[in-house]
Amino acid sequence: MKGFLRFLVIFGSVLLLSAFLAPILYDFLPFKFEKIFNRLVMIGTLLAIVIFVRIKKETLIRLGLIWRDTSPGFLTFGFFAGILTLSLTSAINILSGNAYFVIPEFAVSEWIGKISLALFTGLLIGVIEEFFFRGFIFRELERILKGRVLIAILITSVFYSVIHFIGMKKLLIGPDPGFLDGLKLIGAPFLSFLDWPRFWPEAVGLFFFGLALNAAVFKTGSLYPAIGLHAGCVFFIRLDDLFVKFQGERTFLWGSKVVYDGLLGWLLLVCLTVFLYKTLKPDSDASGVVR
Repeated sequence: MKGFLRFLVIFGSVLLLSAFLAPILYDFLPFKFEKIFNRLVMIGTLLAIVIFVRIKKETLIRLGLIWRDTSPGFLTFGFFAGILTLSLTSAINILSGNAYFVIPEFAVSEWIGKISLALFTGLLIGVIEEFFFRGFIFRELERILKGRVLIAILITSVFYSVIHFIGMKKLLIGPDPGFLDGLKLIGAPFLSFLDWPRFWPEAVGLFFFGLALNAAVFKTGSLYPAIGLHAGCVFFIRLDDLFVKFQGERTFLWGSKVVYDGLLGWLLLVCLTVFLYKTLKPDSDASGVVR
């Protein structure tokens, strides 16, 4: 109970600090106020974990973060597995006539900039989110549930899915947001769940994606295939809008430009989960994590 109360105090402090810093950073960063606040909360939580949790080498091994000879291979495999899966989704949409392919006209320098930004964004999001969801949440649940891995995977995947929509409910934030606007964002996000009919297809897709990420971590005992997979998918989605244009609104079968919000995307993510589980091998360099 003492540990839980300490967690509440630390997390509450992170929320208040995020509410304070978000208006300051808003004047310098080219992002929406809500996105800055949400990222501050996630980064602050991760920093709190690093600062207040005694991380030793044994802890890094348990989280799957130790860099080994196998890590580059895991990272690369996951990266291209993500790109290939989403490429298949877009290719099927194009062949079916639901979307069409275009080649935008950019200068070489613009292409380099866009590809570099997409790669950097993918790797950054992959590292942060996988450390938080699969490294910390999943491993802690696995420990608390005393090895009931399937339950831990399901809970982690549901949590990973729904947390993406907590900030979906838009508040009236003025052009010059302040500390009080940050405080509004602390409680308001949970109102988003009242709008579940709007986002459930994407939530289902993210749940299946979470299963694939968890399967990669569980099977190998390493966080790096999941980081690579996550980075590859974000990299593809960041660039996909440039090449693939959808003909109409979202449909149940094909989804939309989001890629993973239709039956086709769900099926391919399920296939990806099975493929990763069957193909990936335990990290032979890691002791104590072999499955």
